[in-house]
Amino acid sequence: MGTESTGKNSKKKKFQQTRQLIGLALNDGWTQTQIAKACRVHQSMVSSWKNGASKATEAQLYPLLEVYGHKLRRNTFRVYWSISQESSNPIFHKVEGKIILSQSFSDPRRHGHKLIKKIPTYKLVIHDQGKGKFRVVQQKRFIFQHSNEELECSQEDAIWNSTVGDQISAIELLNYIDNYCQEVLREFPSDANTLPYLIRKALLNHGHHVEGVVDYPAVW
Repeated sequence: MGTESTGKNSKKKKFQQTRQLIGLALNDGWTQTQIAKACRVHQSMVSSWKNGASKATEAQLYPLLEVYGHKLRRNTFRVYWSISQESSNPIFHKVEGKIILSQSFSDPRRHGHKLIKKIPTYKLVIHDQGKGKFRVVQQKRFIFQHSNEELECSQEDAIWNSTVGDQISAIELLNYIDNYCQEVLREFPSDANTLPYLIRKALLNHGHHVEGVVDYPAVW
């Protein structure tokens, strides 16, 4: 993904992440009027970009790409692993797409009323894989069966038994989170109540539209 406005095709090439880029700017305090002025278009065109009805060219979006392009370029990958229930052999997974949320849920270990330490037990990692599609990696801490002790490693990513889900839409992702809170986080009431907020915040911060969020736009 380039940010150059001098390329031969920049005046015609449609920028596929137009909606996400506009969302980043709006969430950062820009108004549609300011975006229109910077991109030298009418405000009605910015509204069309915001709603996903049309896509801008890279040349039109150049002023925004200079500011927010680096955020859209964070399209890396992460490696996960799990243990096959059939063969007991390790299975390795490579999941592409920028991570918009990574949240662990800890079991507070207590001795009487005294908190000894918090042990991360479950974790969710959500990848944005483009075109409004997401992939959820549901993780559970590896535990040795013979001792019931947690797996330890200097690299935190290695301690999780990971299940990689199918690609889902934003609406399906919100439903997934609601079910996860009810089924997995029943023993973590604070996390179960705050996770729906965290996923909506993550989606908005990365330029996605979220149904059911009341919008209070600024007027400058």
